Amino acid sequence: MGSAYWGELRTHWRPLLAATMGLGFGIGLSAYTMSLFAPKMIGEFGWEKSQFALLGSFGLLMLIMQPITGRLTDRFGVRAVSAVGVLAGPIAYLGFAFQPGSIRAFFAVAVLQITLGTLTTSPVYTRIVAERFERARGLAFSIVMTGPPLVGAVIAPLLGGFIESQGWRNGYLLMGGVTLVFGLIAVLLTPAHIGVHPHEEADEQAGPAPVGSRVIFRNPAFWVLIVGMVLVNFPQGLASAQMKLVLMDSGAASQTATWLISIYAIGVLLGRFACGLSLDRMPPHHVAALALAMPAIGMALMASPLDATIVLALSVAMMGLAQGAEGDIAAYLVSRRFGLGVFSLVMGFVGAAIAGGAALGSLTLSLTLSIWGSYAPFLALSACVTLAGAALFLTLGRRPPTMEPVYA
Repeated sequence: MGSAYWGELRTHWRPLLAATMGLGFGIGLSAYTMSLFAPKMIGEFGWEKSQFALLGSFGLLMLIMQPITGRLTDRFGVRAVSAVGVLAGPIAYLGFAFQPGSIRAFFAVAVLQITLGTLTTSPVYTRIVAERFERARGLAFSIVMTGPPLVGAVIAPLLGGFIESQGWRNGYLLMGGVTLVFGLIAVLLTPAHIGVHPHEEADEQAGPAPVGSRVIFRNPAFWVLIVGMVLVNFPQGLASAQMKLVLMDSGAASQTATWLISIYAIGVLLGRFACGLSLDRMPPHHVAALALAMPAIGMALMASPLDATIVLALSVAMMGLAQGAEGDIAAYLVSRRFGLGVFSLVMGFVGAAIAGGAALGSLTLSLTLSIWGSYAPFLALSACVTLAGAALFLTLGRRPPTMEPVYA
């Protein structure tokens, strides 16, 4: 690694910090905090676990919202789009805090959170890296993607203790305030012109853009990304809203389960850095296949009769390592194989695929819980589906990276 590699990080540290902080305190943080609220609300209101499992299926909204968000970012820039999401996001936390206990009311607020929170997701913030980084692009994507797990690793145990002492309603109010403050800091750090290129708008007025949706859909790599991301994200709902419930069903005490979730977040951190460095040096299709196959091991262990704390810790760590790799791989492959002018749009479609896979998995989880009352069948199925999705990335083959223009 030469000085130019690390020089990119030194030169563009401010937008890199903005993207990392913005993504870290965006809706992605819910993956590391939602399950902390679940036991309290289920116990207080008498909801069924199979009902709560349906929460993950609401990610189907991302099928619509992510491409729209990507297109808005390509058109209006990162700062404008993220500012709307940051200012509107706390409304959902207020809704959660004051919901009356009806599962339907809870689901309605979840729909609101997803709709508004999409404006603080990776199609928005990863565009900063796509524009500013070339040599260290893989590592830069990794740093940005560490935002949610890093914040989650710090907040999860603190929030868990706060919920135990102050109640889950106050926990939601705290989350609303924290995400608003740090989200606004990220907006202020984001250069106003990223994603906004007047000459591109002039080209659009002169005639059709050279790269559009039809060109994207004709690219075989697009469909590998879409189908692969659907499959490897099939168990995602289990890893977010259901994780604490799974661990407690496996014999872990409530506080132990909370700390195990922190191990999951740490695994995501390690996975992202390892993946980012590997993407800058190794064939990306090999990195993708290996990294995305890892959660199958964790799910197989979690489905087994082995329920010692060390086994559970290893299981969540393996699942976290792969979860960390997924975001880096998607952003890196999109940045190398598609034009910068449609980067956020393609990332929006990929984000929709991720959400669709998670939603499909959540519906399946709800069904298996209602039939067997156990997480083991879903864990076994998810391990097989994940392996199939990871293997699909091998079909991409090695391809020389496409040098994308970087706008100042």
